[in-house]
Amino acid sequence: MIQDILREIKRQSLHVYQVAVYTEQGLETAQVQDAGSCQPIYSITKVFVNTCIGMLADVKSIRLDDNLLPYLQPYIRQDYPDVWNAVTIRQALAHRMGLDDGIFDIDRDDPRAYPTQDYLAYILQYPPKFQPGTHRKYTDCAHYLLSLLLETVTGKPADEYICKNLLLPLQCPPTAWTRCPDNHTIGATGAYMRAEDVAKLGWLYVNQGRYAGRQILSPAWVQQMERERFDVYPIKNTSFFVKNGIYGQSLLYSKEKRIAIAWTGHESDEKIQAFQRLCACI
Repeated sequence: MIQDILREIKRQSLHVYQVAVYTEQGLETAQVQDAGSCQPIYSITKVFVNTCIGMLADVKSIRLDDNLLPYLQPYIRQDYPDVWNAVTIRQALAHRMGLDDGIFDIDRDDPRAYPTQDYLAYILQYPPKFQPGTHRKYTDCAHYLLSLLLETVTGKPADEYICKNLLLPLQCPPTAWTRCPDNHTIGATGAYMRAEDVAKLGWLYVNQGRYAGRQILSPAWVQQMERERFDVYPIKNTSFFVKNGIYGQSLLYSKEKRIAIAWTGHESDEKIQAFQRLCACI
């Protein structure tokens, strides 16, 4: 399978750095272009956060219909619009907080232009315009808030919890994570890792939350992630789910075909989406 993917990358002259394919035969990797071993995976970072939110939900440390803001009180330093108190964990996971604008686009914004280095205060000054739960708007701010939730519940920064409780069981080498000026994990983006690390996460989902003989995540959470579109989305007319990061990062997996595919690179969304569909049909 990986050779088919590599041939197509060459044929299309795609700017892909690394490719990883995980099947029943094991993990295959390839370095397509010269690049550092760890690359930014941008919004695929969100799936790692969501997976750890699921781990907390599995052990009843949180409930998805809990209101989100009470968990964040230790970090809130100023008043905020009351409508934020109606936002639930589930709504943040599904990008249904009621916002009408994609505020806090941390990969495209210049944070130096923010009026404060308190990112939480910056986000909370933009209240939901719609009733939470009724309007979907994809935004990075959801996963900054969810990372703070992880920190509150676990007592350690989200990236530390993810590395110890998810990446270590997945047998991933060291990774790097971006934090904000207040030293909180950004969560929506900012993870630097290898394509093989991303493929291992996909393989975890292929196997209903099980990896190397260990049940890391419940099958119920895997199904809920897919059903409620918690940052994994079906590729139409295929058995694959997908999560993208800007500039061409990809995670694809199929339980039916028993495969997880990941790559890093720097390519247009249009080319990558067409390439994903081709991979799903190989």
